[in-house]
Amino acid sequence: MRVSAQLYTVRNCGDLSDQLQLAAACGYADVETTGLHDLTAPKMARIVAQSGLRVRSAHFDWEEFEGRLPEIQDLLERLECPVAVMPWLAPAARPDTAEGWKAVSGQLSQWAAQLSDSGVRLAYHNHDFDLAGYSSQTPLEMFLETGNVYWQPDIGWLGAAYLDPVEMIERYADRVVSVHAKDVDPSQKGDARWRDLGQGDIDWSAVLDALVRTACSDLFVEHDEPPGPAKTLTTGRRFLTDLLKGRI
Repeated sequence: MRVSAQLYTVRNCGDLSDQLQLAAACGYADVETTGLHDLTAPKMARIVAQSGLRVRSAHFDWEEFEGRLPEIQDLLERLECPVAVMPWLAPAARPDTAEGWKAVSGQLSQWAAQLSDSGVRLAYHNHDFDLAGYSSQTPLEMFLETGNVYWQPDIGWLGAAYLDPVEMIERYADRVVSVHAKDVDPSQKGDARWRDLGQGDIDWSAVLDALVRTACSDLFVEHDEPPGPAKTLTTGRRFLTDLLKGRI
């Protein structure tokens, strides 16, 4: 498992080139990108190449998958990126029935099949709205039962929903490709709940022990609203690197 940087953490720190430079300055060699940054695939790939960093995984929201899949496929090929992640459905787009979520699941499976033709796996990234039951089954469960959609657990959101990350990881061990390493105080609300790694309620030692038994490739350090993005990335990398010693 690599300790990698999620660029959402530094999204307010300039353009893509600035964000990549900051991640490198914080000691990272690997990152996960967010969206297309209003760039063409060739231009975005050139900026990444100039940074010297590797894109291990790339996030694209529902609208980007729906309207720009050929561009996404072009970018992933140029970046030699093996994983694409669908992380977000806007509130207005979220179904309110089990049938609606089944349709979402079917579309994700279709995109996964298209991406697999070029050797890319599609993963779903959870928040908390997708962890609630519809006729005893959650949207997340619907997505993962398709067989070709993988999972990127957001550990912070699992904690915010008062779910046991270890139990969830063990339940879907064969679907996990990476995680968002984010800490949380679930007693707080909104963005006030998020913490730098090691400063919240997550038992990271137990989480890492569970992840070692999966095919998880990257621990993407993230904080939704960091007061100090560089500090979040630096302390998160050190925290996870220390915990990983002797495990792998």
